[in-house]
Amino acid sequence: MASKDEIQLDKEKFAYAVVNNYCPDEADDLKASKAVLTRFLTAYYLADKFNHMEEHQFDIAEANGDSLTVKLLAEGLNNIRLS
Repeated sequence: MASKDEIQLDKEKFAYAVVNNYCPDEADDLKASKAVLTRFLTAYYLADKFNHMEEHQFDIAEANGDSLTVKLLAEGLNNIRLS
């Protein structure tokens, strides 16, 4: 169960928010759909990786007697790779 200080993103809601106003510059419907799908899936898996990273960073900070800071989260975000 998430601690009251942990941030857990709803992966699906986050991905929909990312693509909500996205209009790819593609005249071809298939290419445009692929662009939107790529962006949706990227956002979805980024949110998933963030949730795992945040859990891990929170555990480390808690074990050290510290609190999770925005700086620590930002550093973790910079290290997320989807490949």
